[in-house]
Amino acid sequence: MQTIRIGVIRGRPYRSVDGFQVYGDEGTGQMDWTRPVTSRRQLLWPDGQMMPGHLFVGHLMAQHLDAIRPDGHLEGTHLMDDHLYPAALVEYETDPFVFGRFQHAVVTEDAVGNSITSGVTVFETVINSEPASPREFKPAAHDVGLGRFSFSFVPSERLVG
Repeated sequence: MQTIRIGVIRGRPYRSVDGFQVYGDEGTGQMDWTRPVTSRRQLLWPDGQMMPGHLFVGHLMAQHLDAIRPDGHLEGTHLMDDHLYPAALVEYETDPFVFGRFQHAVVTEDAVGNSITSGVTVFETVINSEPASPREFKPAAHDVGLGRFSFSFVPSERLVG
């Protein structure tokens, strides 16, 4: 079983209340635009406080370059966007899939749920995996009259509900 990790670059135009939803096809080949895969809107600025006016943008919610932040603030894509606006990666991980072709699309959404799905890029991931094998497979009983064996095993943890 394998999950799919979806990365979204957060940039300057998004406020602390803006986020995204992930839509998918669950392997059917037909995108379901009515129900998102995500259980709720994933915030693009989860570390930012909801502030009025110009403080909605990411620059004033983050420390400047003269501060020390051990959380990777200056790593990766920090300076990819406009002057001093962090453009960090926000990740979402799907539920595990076993086998097939799975389509997903990221749709941005504002605080009140406004979004547009037309023109959104749909990407596809191929999963070629199988569940882990059961363990401790061994004979448990033998019925001499019927000529049948019974076996015991510990099932794969990922298949146990």
